[in-house]
Amino acid sequence: MTSPLINMIMQYSAPAFAGIIIGLLFKMYFASQAQKKIRGYQGEIIKSHSRILKLEELNGRLENRLKEVEQSFCKDRLYMN
Repeated sequence: MTSPLINMIMQYSAPAFAGIIIGLLFKMYFASQAQKKIRGYQGEIIKSHSRILKLEELNGRLENRLKEVEQSFCKDRLYMN
């Protein structure tokens, strides 16, 4: 004397539970893929930042060298006149 509602719940509970588990697995997979992409982007940002720092250092050295050359060039012009 089982009710039709209980029969229906028993019949569809396994597929519903499997669907929920599969959905959670898909969600975990896509979240991990997104995290991998984010870590990759962070690595690229770090590399770019280090390159920027190296170029700024080089720029500073070149500016100092340019100032030295300009000073010597001004002195040379004075001697030529």
